Amino acid sequence: MHVGFVATSTAKVDAAFAAALDAGATVIHPPGAQHHYDPRYYAAQVRDLDGYSLEFVHKPWQHGA
Repeated sequence: MHVGFVATSTAKVDAAFAAALDAGATVIHPPGAQHHYDPRYYAAQVRDLDGYSLEFVHKPWQHGA
């Protein structure tokens, strides 16, 4: 299962990613621009302890600057 969480800034993506790692998640994609979608698509993805893929994403054209 893949669950996406909207973040209102890139800093919040980074913070959510760090918190997930602190809670025991493993890295799928570190925070950064996801150019295969759009250069402004900023996201990070982890796998939680139950095996779920969690994505933290900020898209300024949808979620504000």
